[in-house]
Amino acid sequence: MLRNYLKIAWRNLWINRVFSSVNIIGLSLGLAAVLFILLFVRDEISYDKFHEHGDRLYRVVRHTTDADVGERKNGITGMPQGPTFAREIPEVEAFCRVKGYEMLFRKGNEGIYQQVVYADTSFFRLFSFKLLAGDANTLLNDPRSVVLTDEIATKYFGTTDILGKLIKIDAGGNFESYKITGVVKTPPINSSIRFDALRPFIASLPPDRKDWNENVWLNSFLNTFLLLRSDRAGIPADPAVVERKFVAVVNIHARHELADINKEYGPYKLSYHLQPYEAMHLNPEYGMNNGLMSGSSSVYSYILSAIAGFILLLAGINFVNLTLARSLRRGKEIGVRKVIGSTRAQLVGQFLSESLLLTVLAFVPAMLLVWGLLPHFSELANKQLQVRFLFTPQTVGLFLALILLVALLTGLYPALVLSGFSPVQTLYQRFRLSGTGLLTGRNWLGKSLVVVQFTIAVFLLIGTAVLHGQFQYIRTANIGYETANRVRVYIPWGRERRGELLQATLRNQPGIQIVTRKAGGSNFNTYKVNDKPILSAIERIDDQYLSFLDVPVVQGRALTYTNPLDSVSNILVNETFAKKFLNTNQPAVGQIVDQDGGAKTRYTVVGVVRDYQYGTLRDKLEPVLWQLGKPDRMNQLYAKLDPAQTQQALLTIEQNFKRLIPFQPFSVHFMEDDRLENYTDDARWTQIITYSSLLAILISALGLFGLVSLTVETRTKEIGIRKVLGASIAEITRLISVNFLMLVGAACLIAMPVGWYVARQWLDTFVFRMEFDWWIFALTGAFMLIVAGFTIAIQAVRAALMNPVKSLRSE
Repeated sequence: MLRNYLKIAWRNLWINRVFSSVNIIGLSLGLAAVLFILLFVRDEISYDKFHEHGDRLYRVVRHTTDADVGERKNGITGMPQGPTFAREIPEVEAFCRVKGYEMLFRKGNEGIYQQVVYADTSFFRLFSFKLLAGDANTLLNDPRSVVLTDEIATKYFGTTDILGKLIKIDAGGNFESYKITGVVKTPPINSSIRFDALRPFIASLPPDRKDWNENVWLNSFLNTFLLLRSDRAGIPADPAVVERKFVAVVNIHARHELADINKEYGPYKLSYHLQPYEAMHLNPEYGMNNGLMSGSSSVYSYILSAIAGFILLLAGINFVNLTLARSLRRGKEIGVRKVIGSTRAQLVGQFLSESLLLTVLAFVPAMLLVWGLLPHFSELANKQLQVRFLFTPQTVGLFLALILLVALLTGLYPALVLSGFSPVQTLYQRFRLSGTGLLTGRNWLGKSLVVVQFTIAVFLLIGTAVLHGQFQYIRTANIGYETANRVRVYIPWGRERRGELLQATLRNQPGIQIVTRKAGGSNFNTYKVNDKPILSAIERIDDQYLSFLDVPVVQGRALTYTNPLDSVSNILVNETFAKKFLNTNQPAVGQIVDQDGGAKTRYTVVGVVRDYQYGTLRDKLEPVLWQLGKPDRMNQLYAKLDPAQTQQALLTIEQNFKRLIPFQPFSVHFMEDDRLENYTDDARWTQIITYSSLLAILISALGLFGLVSLTVETRTKEIGIRKVLGASIAEITRLISVNFLMLVGAACLIAMPVGWYVARQWLDTFVFRMEFDWWIFALTGAFMLIVAGFTIAIQAVRAALMNPVKSLRSE
């Protein structure tokens, strides 16, 4: 029976090659989109699932609340939390502190940055990274030891048999030798903890203070992980019980610190909680820093899944519409089958087998599309997806389920409708479901499906227009400082004095107009103005930095090294700082800002700097304070280049850098590129939505092409009679086009308010954004009507040019 179903299905598909091709192409595109998203989502949910004790692993996270900022959440803790919780809470079996950053390794005369993670000796007890060589109980005991991954071992030594060998690592200004005590398998790409080398946690502490910050609870600069105990039945301890016990421990050990900060700055609350280790990757609430990477959000999976669903829905609508529209041509077949004894179940089986065959045929080009475009999609999604992922048992199972699901969803309704025809009506052709009736009669289902299809396409097109418009705004927005022809060079840690020498060497070199330095990183400090605590960003710069940015001092004067007080107690603030914190009833210059430390430091404002966009366009203007930096503390060198001599200037910078700072990797970054890196995700989503809208338009146009072709076919005699009676080509074209264009217009009217709402929600994430004008809707609506009109016109004009004699003789 199945063989007979498939044979008849193949014949029907072959006879109706045009409509079959439309369906196969549309379904192929829809299936390819779904396959891409399946790979993406599968990769996302696979993160950190390989650890043996994953169900008992948690990260300690903290919530703080104060009067100035409100509630803040982050995943960073300090030194005492791990050992104290493990010691005083019975449900905690073990702890491990982790922090990481890039360090410079030496290979011959070359310096290479590698990702280093510092971890407690319990690291391999908590995490299931495969140890290839070495003793897990001792390899992180010696501060002068290092554990390499097999990939790095092969890279530096050509083999993994390296126990006892030495490798040179930059230790704050000098390369020192460290003994290799272990080799570990390179962490998989779906791991939140990724490293090239492991070093003992104790080695990250100042050598003269092994108990550094051991009792300071309010510092935060590392990740703390806990392994909870399980009972004899293997049931892990309840994390909620552990969190309640955190409260008592904090009240005992952090009470003095909390009392001091409450007294000094007002009400301050601190609490600790547990985040499941396997949930970290898709939960951006607490961040992924200090040794953790590849943080994502489940929102990305939801959005991409919705887009894939939309595209597959468009292809499915094509299938349903074209199948119902072709029902008139299959009416006699259905009637004859019923007369000779076919049951409704057999007819449903026949139509479902056709749907299954068509889906399988569409799946083959879909797989080829995925195969060919996977590298581009991986780059677009910022993933390392590989073709072999397509052939894992889980993925193959998902694909088979997808084929059956698509075949069922697209084929079931047409099968039920067609198999329900009365044999008498079908043999005498007394029903009007398809052909002209699909779009000119009362068939609301067919019309609704067309409207839904184009609504989705218009919605995605509006999203594309808004994303491109905002990204163009980002590129051209006035951010308050200049980035053109300006570059940044990173001076390695411990080489800041060499950076000072490099700065002096580059001054007055051909092609280099200004050379300046500042301390890197974003820093925030708490200050007091008129005994009121405030929080402000702080920048430590030299006296050329603001001139380099073309940012003027609008009140008072700039800082200069020629004035001794400028290096000690004089500061600059921006306009936002002055308006928000200083007394506006008197000049800002001369007002006092205090900083609390071991000894109270008093600063005097000597100038107010014009506001510029310190963060991104998503951020409101923040208060900023500037101090002159110490020459041995500034590790970012900036240069303004002569546009006519850019290449020569870059070569000059590189040559002098390598001469003065040997064995260090040289990299130069244009400031405009640095600025746009903050919007990498926005650029990526702009491309994704653009491709999605193009796919949606293509699939919708294919479906429209098929429906118009079928309408022309079923109205051949009518068109012939109209031409004999004197109808012009324009009149016939309008006759065929008007109903289709009305449906596309209705889709535009539905999609526009929905598109406006969603686009407005996204734009509201930016403090500074493009103007959301009416022309966006006019442009998208006009574009979609032009695409639809062109698609319809191809077939309509062809029909209008047909010889009426042949039309009237056709059967």
